Amino acid sequence: MARLVLTALLALFVAGQQSHAFYYTNYIKHSSSSASPVTVVDDMTKKMAVFFREDALRVGQTLPFRFPAPVTAPLGFLPRHVADAIPFSSATLPSVLAQLGIAEDSPQAAKMEDTLAMCEAPGLSWEAKFCATSLEALVEGAQGVIGTQDVTEMLSKVPRAGSPRLQAYAVRAVRAVEGSTFVGCHQKEYPYTVYMCHSTGPSRAYEVEMEGTVEGDKVTLLAVCHTETSEWDEDHVAFKVLGTRPGGPPVCHVLPYGHILWAKKNASVSA
Repeated sequence: MARLVLTALLALFVAGQQSHAFYYTNYIKHSSSSASPVTVVDDMTKKMAVFFREDALRVGQTLPFRFPAPVTAPLGFLPRHVADAIPFSSATLPSVLAQLGIAEDSPQAAKMEDTLAMCEAPGLSWEAKFCATSLEALVEGAQGVIGTQDVTEMLSKVPRAGSPRLQAYAVRAVRAVEGSTFVGCHQKEYPYTVYMCHSTGPSRAYEVEMEGTVEGDKVTLLAVCHTETSEWDEDHVAFKVLGTRPGGPPVCHVLPYGHILWAKKNASVSA
């Protein structure tokens, strides 16, 4: 059963996936990283202004964003019993590639390898981190991290087709989300839907209404501002973009279409 479902999804995966506008970067340094800080910052600038300061979240301020169409698996999550039957680790990747007929030196294999490496990479001392390959695992993981079964998912309201043009977005309204710790889940590239989730640590979250100053498109974005960054890698791209350092001012970023912020159920949203 698992093999049949994966084979059906393989054609969709091989057809080509685009890079996400937003990507989760590890807070700590790993020796396998070969990209220079300058290259990473330049790449970030070209793709999307992900990181910004908390004081930019004021009505009338502008921030540059673009929202390419997200990469999603058209069939959504696999049924849990199917997902759980498929090995999901770097050690078993060669056998999965062989089963699917994916060449080990192919772009598809590289994307799968990157996703698995990110799922297996250690987090910070306070960071709870997990990857979910089924809807049930996603919900249960968020509940476990937040410490209650009463959780709710929050999503940015961005056109599903994306707004690919880089433009300045003017802040029209800012509303704070009740709470100090949340779970952020980011879609990763794999033949079927996989979310990489992590606790945000001490943070503040906001719901931000914005309007494009060029095309006039309106979006409502979820923004997370990390208030404790003292353990982050000093070469983290956020510090390069903002000109700050670990332990400095809060580091904020938005969640584009399809990424999820989990909070306690009935968390109030207020101006």
